[in-house]
This record gives sequence, C-alpha cells and structure tokens, in this order.
Amino acid sequence: MPLRLWSNTEAAAWEYGFKAYFHSGGVTGRVSKILANFTSTRNFSTRQYISNTIRYTAKMVSLTSPGGAMPPPNKPLTRPILGMKRDSSYIDTDDEAGLSSSTKKLRVTFDPNVNVRIMEDGNDKSFDLVKEEVRQAIERHLAPADQRDDTQYLKLLQLLNQDAFSSEVPSPRLLKKYILAIDGRVNRLGQCGKLVAAVLDLSWSGREDAFVAQYTKFLCDLASAHGKYILGVMEKLVAHFAKLPASLGRLPEETPVPRTRMFARLHLAIKTILRIVPSASDSLMRALKLTFPNDLETTKSYLQYQKHLLRLADEVPEFKAEILALVVQKLVSMDVQVQQDIEELEDEDEDKLLQRPSSKDGNAEDSDDSDIESVSESEETITEEEQRLRELRLKVTKMDATLDMLFDYYTPLLEDGCSPVSNEAYQQLLSHFSTFILPNRCRHTQFLQFHFSQASPAHTNLFAERCLQLAVQNTGSSSHRLNACAYIASFVARGSHISSDSVQHVFLILCHFLEDMRQRYEPTCRGPDRRSFSLYYAVAQAILYIFCFRWRDLVTGSSTPELDTEDFSEEDALAEGRDLAWYPEVKEIMMRNIYCKLNPLKVCSQAIVGEFAKIAHHLRFMYIFPLLETNKRLRLGQTFSYYGTGGIDIGRRETAWDRKAGDAHHQLEAYFPFDPYHLPKSKRWVENDYNEWKLPRGLQNNDEDDESESNDEYDSEEEDLREAVGQYAASSTVAASC
Repeated sequence: MPLRLWSNTEAAAWEYGFKAYFHSGGVTGRVSKILANFTSTRNFSTRQYISNTIRYTAKMVSLTSPGGAMPPPNKPLTRPILGMKRDSSYIDTDDEAGLSSSTKKLRVTFDPNVNVRIMEDGNDKSFDLVKEEVRQAIERHLAPADQRDDTQYLKLLQLLNQDAFSSEVPSPRLLKKYILAIDGRVNRLGQCGKLVAAVLDLSWSGREDAFVAQYTKFLCDLASAHGKYILGVMEKLVAHFAKLPASLGRLPEETPVPRTRMFARLHLAIKTILRIVPSASDSLMRALKLTFPNDLETTKSYLQYQKHLLRLADEVPEFKAEILALVVQKLVSMDVQVQQDIEELEDEDEDKLLQRPSSKDGNAEDSDDSDIESVSESEETITEEEQRLRELRLKVTKMDATLDMLFDYYTPLLEDGCSPVSNEAYQQLLSHFSTFILPNRCRHTQFLQFHFSQASPAHTNLFAERCLQLAVQNTGSSSHRLNACAYIASFVARGSHISSDSVQHVFLILCHFLEDMRQRYEPTCRGPDRRSFSLYYAVAQAILYIFCFRWRDLVTGSSTPELDTEDFSEEDALAEGRDLAWYPEVKEIMMRNIYCKLNPLKVCSQAIVGEFAKIAHHLRFMYIFPLLETNKRLRLGQTFSYYGTGGIDIGRRETAWDRKAGDAHHQLEAYFPFDPYHLPKSKRWVENDYNEWKLPRGLQNNDEDDESESNDEYDSEEEDLREAVGQYAASSTVAASC
C-alpha cells in the first residue's frame, strides 16, 4: 500500500488544532517542537508516531485537571525525541499554578487597528434586542411540549414583576420598550396569562405621559384581541378607586404626579377601552361589583370608591342608572345590617355603645397611605364585644357619609326646574325606592326619597301615587303592599313641605280605597282577622296615623263659617265651643269603617289607636272610647274566616302559640319608616323637612301619665334605638378628603 503524504493545507489544520487544544494545559512549549516535526515531515509513519505522542501528552494533562485523573497508560512512556526540553507545568493544579513563581508571563500586544466595542448597559438595551427577547420568550413558551423552553419567559416575568421602588427595577425607558414589544405581539398572548398579569400589575399611572399613552394603548389592544382578559383589565383599573397611594406618583426617575392626575388617567383609560371595545361594558359593571369595598373596609377607601363611581357615572352617562343602583343597593344592605346588629345588642353593650369611644377612633392626620381605621397592635387585644361595637360604629359612619354624598350628588340634578316626570334623576330615585328600599326594613336610606319628594307639589304627588300604586296592585307581594301603606302614611304625616292640598288628596284616596275594601270584605267577615284582611288594616292604620299628625289640613273651617276670620285657628274655634268642619266624606267614611265588623281599632297598633281616640275626642270629631273598652274583652285569633277574592292571607284557627302570645301577636306593628333622623353628618339635609309630633293645644296639659301610656309603647323602644345610633355615629370620624 503506497504511503499517503499530507498536503500542506492538512498539516496546517492539524497544527492549528493541536495548538488550540493544548494552549490551556500549560504544554505549549513542548507541543510546539513536536508540531514542528509534525509539519516538517511528509512521511505518514512519522506523522503517526507524532500523533501518538500528542495523544499521550493530552492524557497526562488530563491527570492534573479538576475533572479527575485518568488511568495510567498500558504501555510505558515512549522516550521523547532528543532535543526536547522537559516541562513539568502540566502537573500543576489550578490552585498551585497561581502560586508558582517560575511561571513565565505571556507577552500581550495590542493591535491599534482593532475595533473596540463597549457592551450596552442592561437598562439601555436597543429596541431590536428587546423585541427579540420578547419574541423568543413568547414563541418558546408557546412551543409544543417537547420543544417548550420557558427560560426566557421566566426572565421576562421576573423583570416585569420587580417592585417599582426596587433597585433592580428596569428604567422607565427600558420598561416602555418592553411594553411596546409585548404590545407588538398582543395577538399571541392568549395563552400567556402570567405575562399579561405581570403587565397589568405594573405601576403606570404615575409615569410620564408617553408611557401612560403607550400603556393605555396596550390595554385597548389586549381587550380587542382577547375578550377573556377584559374583566381582569377592568378589575385592575377600578380597584384603584378605593386605594391609590400617593407614593405611586413618586416613582424613581419619574417626575412626581399628583393623585388627582393619576385618577384622571384611570378614568381616561376606562373610557378609552369602552369606546374602542363597546362589549367591555358588561365586564366593567361586573368589575365594579366585584371590587366594591365590603362593610368593614376603611371609611376612606369606602367613600373614595363611591365618589369615583359617581364620577364615572357622569363621564359615561349610559352607565349612570346601573352605577347609582349599585351604590344604593350597597347602602340599603348596610343600613339593614346595622339595624339588625343594634337589635342583637345586650343592654350592657348598648351602654357601651353610648359611651364615648377611645382616642384610637378619633381624628387622624389625613394621609394617602393610611386610614383612621387601620388595625394597630394595641387593637389586637380588644375583646370580641368591643370589636363588635367598633365594627358597628364604623358601619354607621360609612352609612352617614354615603348618605351625605348622595344628598350632595342629587341636589343639583333635582333642582333644575324640570318636571319630575321628565327628570331622569328623580325617576331613578323612584326606581331605587321600589326595587331596593321598599322590600327592606332600612332605617335611613329612604330619606333620600323623603327629602327630594318634597321639592315641589308635583314631586310629592308623584311619590304618593307610586306608593298607592304599589299598595293596591295585586301583583305585588303582601309585605311590599303593607310597606307601601306605611311609607305613604309616614311620608304625608312627617313631610313638613307637603301642602294641605296634597294631604287632602292622598287622605281621600286612602279613605275611598278603605271603603271599597270594606264593602268587599264585610259580607264574609266573622270578626277582626289580621291574617285575612291585612291590607285593609294597613290602610286603616295609615289613615289614623295621618289624621293624628295632619288633622289641621283636613279642617275646612268651623261649623259657623260666618264667624271665621282670615286668621282662623282651629284651637280658637274649639276653645269658643264651636265644632270644626271637615273635608267632605272624611268623617263619614271613617265612621263607617271604625264601627264595621272588620273592627280596625282592634287590629291596628294600640299606641296609634289610643292617640287617635284622644285627639278625635278633643276635636269633637269622634267619640270611640266605649268601642275601645268593648275591644278589650275581645280575643283575636278565635275566628276562622275565608273570603273569595281580594284578600292577602287565609284566616286560620287559634293555636297554642296564639293563646300564649295574646292579642299583640295578631295586631299590626307601628312601623313608619320616616321616624326621626339622627345621623350627625347627613342630618343637615332633612332638618327642615321634618314635621315633629305636636299635640293639639289643650291636650298638652292633660295628665302626663295618660299621655306617656299612649306614647311609650310606640316611641320608647324606637327612640332608644335612634339615640343609640345617633350617639354612636356622632363619635365617629369620617376621612374628609379622598
């Protein structure tokens, strides 16, 4: 076989490779001589020998490497070629090599023609590099499972999740490049939920205008491309309504931005998304409900959230009705809960409720990042009862401040001179009354309706008609119809701005309705029965209640009108021994119903019946004390009555519980929703709207025991409750600025 000779090109390649391989092993000098012989000869056998020598040298170098020693060769060392100088540097370890003093230093020369480049700072990457990073992160994350590599994706998440005040946070300029790069691949973010969440969590509202504009564009593009992210976007935006610390407007390397401007940017972002993606409206309302602060949230956050809801309602009119309904619904819920909590208090707890709370509930410095109700370490040791009282006080404070805010919001909307029929704001109030207020036993929310329904006779009549409609319509539930009767009675009796004409109009309608029911029920009636004829008794009680408060408006003069003067006074006419003239049909209808078989005086609240009896007797309107004495000997619940149509409840026989509970179990309660208003902050709106209880002149000097006997049952418990709420709320402080 002929001997194969290597070409010069092959020899040069071998030389280059060997030098590169052994340069780091410390044997460069020895190998250089070997390679000199390698390249000078063209004989294949000689080259074969030199190759074996080089391989063995490589093995010897590996013995001293950190990776571990290799086993000794099977053959003894081949004698090196004469003239080669021994070099023991290959047996030095890494640590020892650094300690050797005989190591010859390498000479380094610099070529002045070399183009020197300085690597870019990590916070000053080019946009092309950022785009490539984002592209690789997303593409590799979305690759098939066997090819998926999330290394770059996780790095991107780590970068975006940095705290805004951390020293490792990207610069605003670099962060903007990442937002722009991610926005460029927004269509690929459908399966990148964590990346989207990281971007949504960024602190953006306190940055420069260009960044805010780019971020808002990303939100719009994301909502347009992926409907599943719209709710998350809206939640992140509206959540800042409750809490937006001023510190977010003082980010590093950014010009300070005031909170008012950050709030304006939030509202602008929401409006922009709604304009570009109209379908986001449903998600917005869901987000508003989900992020609404709970009852135990700080007062500041609770009020701030609602103020921005009202602002959003003005900015986006198509959402006004839904937003206002949400605010009123939450207010009613809290109102009802407060009443239940107060009713569950023990006597000792009520005493504590009236006590002045400790200084921790007092005024505090208005801070953007703290609140007066923040839990401190000392509060962790309070008892369960003290915690209940504290939570109750906070709820009352929030309710008071919310009502004050709503009074202030509705006032300009209802004082524009429009007819209540065409006034959108008043129509919304009527809708909220029917939907949220009437079905619930709230204590204060209804005063919104009470105040604004006295704005004009037209407002009064419209509200009265709504209550009457709810009372007479057969489609409503029994409880709703009874509550409507209580509302119309309390409104007409207590409204100080309700004219005499309106009082007469409503009173006569109620009388005719009562008479109509009497004519239908009396033929089948076997005696007073609240369960069978509850609506009838509710209307009768409303008439008695209105009469006690507004009897003067039902008087048209005296029985001797020729003696009446311009300054006619009912009390003066009675003092002169003259009878009063009453509005047509009022006295006749009331007489027929009071003495009918339905016997309303036995079923109506005895406190109201007793007061009516005294006033009617004093006015020479009606003398009913003999009937009251007869009713004392009548037991309710012993009759069984059934009627064909028009009733609400089917009568039943008396049970053991009925006998034990007595007549009170079968009588109406004295529920009138417009009782005195005691919330301290919002009380100013209704102080002049309220008609206080006033006895006719001449009854005021009667025996105080008789008067208290008729009033205590009706007023004492409610007054104690009102005063408790009033004192409790008065001691709380509401954060003034949001």
